[in-house]
Amino acid sequence: MVFPGRLSTGCYVCRKRKVKCDGARPACRRCVTQGRECTGYPDAFAFRAYKATKEPQSSKAVARKRGKMTTDSEQPSTGSTSPSPAVSDQDGTDTRLVRVKSPSTPPSPPAAITPCLEWQSLCYFFHQHVLPTQKSPCEGHLAFLPELYQEKSNDPSLRHAILSVSYLSLFNTARVDELYVNARKHYGAALKSLTASLSNKETSLQDETFAAALFLSMFMDLSGERQGAVNPHIPGICSLMHLRGRPQRSSKYARKLFGWAFTQIQIQAIVSNQFAYACLPPSINMAYNPDYVLRSGIITSMISEFCQAASEFRRSEHNHPPTARARLLHSLLGRGYFVLEQINIWDEAVPHHWKRQFDVPAMGHVNQAEQAASRDPWTPCFLAVVQAAQIFFYIHLFECWEKFVPVGSEIDDEHLEDFSIESFTGVDDRIRSLIDVICDTVTGTLGHVTPNQGFQLHPNSKLANGYTLLWPMWVVVNSGLATADQMDLCRRALECVGSTMGYRLASVLCADSTPEEPRSSILEQSPMIHSFTAVQ
Repeated sequence: MVFPGRLSTGCYVCRKRKVKCDGARPACRRCVTQGRECTGYPDAFAFRAYKATKEPQSSKAVARKRGKMTTDSEQPSTGSTSPSPAVSDQDGTDTRLVRVKSPSTPPSPPAAITPCLEWQSLCYFFHQHVLPTQKSPCEGHLAFLPELYQEKSNDPSLRHAILSVSYLSLFNTARVDELYVNARKHYGAALKSLTASLSNKETSLQDETFAAALFLSMFMDLSGERQGAVNPHIPGICSLMHLRGRPQRSSKYARKLFGWAFTQIQIQAIVSNQFAYACLPPSINMAYNPDYVLRSGIITSMISEFCQAASEFRRSEHNHPPTARARLLHSLLGRGYFVLEQINIWDEAVPHHWKRQFDVPAMGHVNQAEQAASRDPWTPCFLAVVQAAQIFFYIHLFECWEKFVPVGSEIDDEHLEDFSIESFTGVDDRIRSLIDVICDTVTGTLGHVTPNQGFQLHPNSKLANGYTLLWPMWVVVNSGLATADQMDLCRRALECVGSTMGYRLASVLCADSTPEEPRSSILEQSPMIHSFTAVQ
């Protein structure tokens, strides 16, 4: 079918009112200024299953028909003085232009126009996961992917890895068995090619090898077939990060891949108690004057090291006398206080555009719409990953402080710094504030809870939003400090991401967070006091 015009890119409200729309996301300026609720934009991608309306002719029938058409065309028509013009294809096939009478009904489309499943899968994956934005960290989510695929698609490990997640993404939505079979085939081929690339020192350091490993980890999250909480590709990705070292400017995609690895690896390694996989190489931790994205990764690495030390202390604290236990806790609190100062410095230095993403919208309808219009669809999700790691840090920090208070008097050393109660006050308020921001990010970029207790996705929401918010939402549900409404929002959002959007890992996380089932919540991983105000 031929579409003679151009599809409208305006929002639903402006299209219905037949007025010009500026196309601003997530809410257009016209709706914002006029106090209208902008209900979003139509989805530019739709999966369509094409079926041939006519059986393809056999090769003999086509040859007979072509021979008859050639004979007829060689006979001059009435008043004709020259034969019909001929066009030769590159393969030597002679196709002549023949005058025929227009049929009364249009011909049926040939079977050859049936779209390729590979192309449909790639288009769907790019449409749902590529979120370019100018002011966002790392230029958006997988904004580099179209260019990377165009340049590096001849690399077998990268090509098969991208095709595996593309087929699986479309299968989770369309439920066509052939898509799942193709996804598994490409996943196996990617593993084989990646193994060959890793066996060579030169190819193991290439961007396409690192990207292929990241896509394979995404495949495991899409399928939801992980054994345990840790993605099985995380150890390999961590080893590649240490092997590659600091992202170099000479590598075109190194920094962008680092930003993506940060959002995909570090937070889930922390919440899974696999802290070693969230620690960055020394070359990155000691980077001089790092940018904000790199700095956020460095602070998250510090958080992981602190949580690792706190976990080791919990396992061995009963083996130490009170004085030794007090000194170990004092050392931990000193490290935690340093991380706390680094978080404060990072918060003060982030760009103004990022700070707007932290703000919870005001209660007024117009103010909410204006603040939503000033946000992009990706930066709040990236910041939610950073905020989830900070929540985890604050919980471990206050647990150490709670254990230190009863035994702090055992230390009789005037050279040691004396931590006052003011040093760690307000930690519970920080956690609740971060939970507020994460929940606001969920409602602003993903969807909201309907009056009938369902979860409604925004028209503009993409798989990239749901995928990036998986672990932050899990942290909110298991933090123990979220309100009932906040827990209900994140739990229903996880259910929707798993069932409607097709990220099977979300369904697994949601099942783990059900009270009736055994779960590995944050409170069970690190036993905490029932009230943060008890010590204060």
